[in-house]
Amino acid sequence: MDPIALDLDVLADHLLAQAAENPQRRAAQRIDLDHQQLRMTAIGFDTGGELPEHRNPGEAVLQVMRGRIRLSDATRTIDVAAGTVARIPDGVHRVEALEPSVMLLTALPLPGRDEHASAESRRA
Repeated sequence: MDPIALDLDVLADHLLAQAAENPQRRAAQRIDLDHQQLRMTAIGFDTGGELPEHRNPGEAVLQVMRGRIRLSDATRTIDVAAGTVARIPDGVHRVEALEPSVMLLTALPLPGRDEHASAESRRA
């Protein structure tokens, strides 16, 4: 992967194809642009694919590149469509794909917090 730039459309196509074949209905790719702290992970979902409840690793946002996802925490649920950026709730939350979708997760981990994005990219 080029440490300067990445074609997100090509990556999205790849992740959607992988998610469609994966029993968990998701696929992830860590994006390495040589940052020391900033973590970026692209996650593709087939319809119904999800990231089950997990804790936020620090300050984080998601951008839906394709499709539509549902972001839920203990107090609210919002549907996020392609072209939208949303703040990840601080605390336990989950993500579910309402249709084939790709999101870009950008996080700045805080000391002492688990890095779920890295763990998810290894499991997916």
